[in-house]
Amino acid sequence: MAPKKHQQKNEPKQKQDNVDEAPLQAVVLADSYNRRFEVLCTDQPRVLLPLCSTPLLAWTLESLSLSKVKQVFIFCGVHADKIRAFVESSPYRAMLDIHCLSSQTARSAGDALRELDDMHVLNPENPFILVHSPLISNYDLSKIIDAHKKRRDVDKNFIMTMGVGRGGRPHPESPIMLVHPPSSRLLHYAPHPLSPSQPRISFPSSLFLDPFPATIDTYEIWSGSSPSSSNQGGYRDLGVDICEADVPALCTENFDYHDLRRHFVNGVLTSELLGKKIAVHVVGEEEESLDARAGGGRYVESVRDTRTFGEVTRDVLRRWAFPLAPDLNEPGGVQYELRAGNVYVAKESVVLSRTTTLSGPLLIGPRSALAHNTLVRQSTLGADCKIGAGSIIRKSYVFDDVKIGEGCVVEECMIGKGVIIGHGCKIGKGVLLGNGVRLGKGVVVPDFSRIGRQPYRGDDWDSDEEGDKFEEEGTLSLLGEDSIGFLWPNEEEEPPSDSDDEGEDPYEHPRNKKLLQLGRRLSNLSSPSTSISTLSAASSSAPSSPLSDASSTSIPDIPSLSFDAGPDKAFYSEAAASLQRAYEEDHKIENALLELRTLVMGYNAGLERAREEVVKFFMSKIDVHGPATSILSSAVKVFSRWGPLMANLTSDPTLLILDAQQFCVSTVPFAYIPWFGIILRAMYETDLVGEDELVEWREMSSSQGEGVGKKGKGGEEEKARWRVSWAKGKGYVDVLESMDSESGEEESSSDEDSDDA
Repeated sequence: MAPKKHQQKNEPKQKQDNVDEAPLQAVVLADSYNRRFEVLCTDQPRVLLPLCSTPLLAWTLESLSLSKVKQVFIFCGVHADKIRAFVESSPYRAMLDIHCLSSQTARSAGDALRELDDMHVLNPENPFILVHSPLISNYDLSKIIDAHKKRRDVDKNFIMTMGVGRGGRPHPESPIMLVHPPSSRLLHYAPHPLSPSQPRISFPSSLFLDPFPATIDTYEIWSGSSPSSSNQGGYRDLGVDICEADVPALCTENFDYHDLRRHFVNGVLTSELLGKKIAVHVVGEEEESLDARAGGGRYVESVRDTRTFGEVTRDVLRRWAFPLAPDLNEPGGVQYELRAGNVYVAKESVVLSRTTTLSGPLLIGPRSALAHNTLVRQSTLGADCKIGAGSIIRKSYVFDDVKIGEGCVVEECMIGKGVIIGHGCKIGKGVLLGNGVRLGKGVVVPDFSRIGRQPYRGDDWDSDEEGDKFEEEGTLSLLGEDSIGFLWPNEEEEPPSDSDDEGEDPYEHPRNKKLLQLGRRLSNLSSPSTSISTLSAASSSAPSSPLSDASSTSIPDIPSLSFDAGPDKAFYSEAAASLQRAYEEDHKIENALLELRTLVMGYNAGLERAREEVVKFFMSKIDVHGPATSILSSAVKVFSRWGPLMANLTSDPTLLILDAQQFCVSTVPFAYIPWFGIILRAMYETDLVGEDELVEWREMSSSQGEGVGKKGKGGEEEKARWRVSWAKGKGYVDVLESMDSESGEEESSSDEDSDDA
């Protein structure tokens, strides 16, 4: 990605006034200090992995340039030479003062800050931006610095401000925070992995009892979105901090500070001797100035694992991070043509067969070629890729110079640079193929496998052990004679690190690590932590929460506290009115979407609330009175016109199917249930959902009524309606699957006949 040329006119007086102002500094931690991308990074750093064919570091530098940053320190350990080479050839050197600082001894973020403190490169008089992971953001981070400085003017003990986002997707690394909103002070921070679930939330008694705080009625508990709840109005840690010079200095003084959240933040919050404070800042809640500022959006996301890699890629392709988009590169970068359906095709020498099917959002890099009858759905292909005839690629991220043979199926995986896949291979969901791997003809790679060009080397690897050689030969033989590569252990099966620090990380628990992988679904995960937003005095009419019982035992002697979450009825009435106007006045999708997002932010409702309301509204516009052909026609008409609005509210189309099913089983007199199979057909024919999502829905326990309904007779009746609707939908999915199977057999038969001839 080439840098944008930001406006610098009409500010001669301001420039003169600020001539002596110190440049805004940022520190980017290039190393992840975990092994989540390791099989893809044996010969390159994580920050140079291509997202939409652009290195993650380029996205990060572009995001920082939107935030008025002038000086960037990239702290790197492994592959520092490649990062330096990228920086030397990068056009960002013309607009940013970039320094690469390398270390062979840093094993954690705390070590990195200790070495930075020892280098004396940071200005001790001004705060700096600390970026934990590769960043994609259209938000002006200098707004957080402005708010941080205002807090410092009132209380010099604030040494850090953590960037926090509101709403968004559930993620297995969502913490729980206790906050005092009037002062933005963070009082407690606790990791809260999705699995194994934690049934109780505990807080230090000193926060409530020593002495009893007079402002307790203004305390709020902020948590992430729950995968088992429709409320996604929670909060998320963005991995972006505003730090004073005290932060690296405290890391130097405390050598047990390794992880910046579990160790540093908790160390500061629980230490009375330090007397330091940490604040939180919610992106988008600051007062907007009258003059527009660069980076006026509110999109801030970090790529922390393969799950977020896929999510952020789709966000960029859907233009949620505008103006950060593939087609907006300056001359000199790769030029893309934006086609209907968020399909980006490079303008340089791309060859597409007339029978190629493209279903966005997707991106095809320069000099790539797709043979006849290929299908690419919600994926990215790098430069110089060659896709054989009849191959299917769904929700996958293919790097440069990859060759995929004929008749292959690639499902929701990441394929490294220079990989060669033979004819008839099937690559399962969540698979990671490292750079240079070669798979022979007909190889089937199981779901969530990892294959590297080099053998796996754990922390305790010993080159003198003879058993390793036999194990490596065994994994190679599993891939076939024509294959080049080695099976790695599944990520959750990796032996624990020698580091005591990693062993205590709850996010690194094997069950939680699974959920960090590309291709894993959270929609079926049962979690007791619904999104919690406010800690307030209870009233007799306050609704109960799944966490109410836990709070009464975790916070003893405070019986009058309850948890209150979710938007009020006003959101639903406003959303319904907005949709009605859009429907009657035939608004453009982007205008209707903008109005909905404004309501979501205004009511702290979460995109999932909006999505459910949208599906409910447009399902009601399908006329189910008449023959099957007219019902199908009505459904196709609705989904063709308004389906893109639904699709833009989720990254998981299976949720749209569940929402439609929920509408059918809850809308009296249940006239939609008999026609649910036809509704699924309309969703499929309009590309609102794909076959893989339909199959996934069919296998979900929640689609069959598990975990829904009330106890007693009413609950049993509701579950029965779910089972009936599931059976109707299953019938269509089974037929669709059998049609594909028969088509494949016919093609195979015709190929054999031609070979015999």
